[in-house]
Amino acid sequence: MSKNLIYVSNKGGTINLFRDQGRFLYFVCAEKLCLYCDDLPTAKIQLDRIEKRKSLSNHRILPFTNRCGQALRDLIEEAAAPYLDY
Repeated sequence: MSKNLIYVSNKGGTINLFRDQGRFLYFVCAEKLCLYCDDLPTAKIQLDRIEKRKSLSNHRILPFTNRCGQALRDLIEEAAAPYLDY
């Protein structure tokens, strides 16, 4: 698996690309909050939401899209499969 920084916003948020066997996973981080997304447009939207939350209370939960997360789970399960005893 390789990791490449592909985007840095004006506010310092980042999007990294994880690539493994032709599959892509986008890792979004800003202001100590990180999440994974399946595609670049979703990653950019989520980065924008994270950076805009600065004016919100720390107790308010952002409505992230449902597309984030499943690709990470699939990638981890696939990588761990050879090491699991069934």
